[in-house]
Amino acid sequence: MTLQKITAELDEVNGFGERVETGPLQINDDWPGLFIRGDNAFHYAAHLAVILERIEDDSTIISSAVIQGLLDDLLSCDTRKLKGDDDD
Repeated sequence: MTLQKITAELDEVNGFGERVETGPLQINDDWPGLFIRGDNAFHYAAHLAVILERIEDDSTIISSAVIQGLLDDLLSCDTRKLKGDDDD
C-alpha cells in the first residue's frame, strides 16, 4: 500500500490542538473517512489477527476476507514498511 500524504499547517483541529485523533476525518469537501492513529491501528490489528486465527468455519469466508483486508490496512500504518514515504 502506498502512503497518501497530505501536508498541512495545523494550528487547530476542531479546537483540540494540532494532534488528529482516531475518528472520522473530513478533508475539504471530500467524503469523511475514518482516521486511525498508528498506535490505535497496531492495537486493533493485534486483536483482529487473533480473531482471524480462530475463524475456522467455511461459512465465514467472506467475513474473514473483509477482516483480513481491514487488518492489512491497519498494518500498513507501520511507517517502517510504507512505500512512497521519501521524506524520511
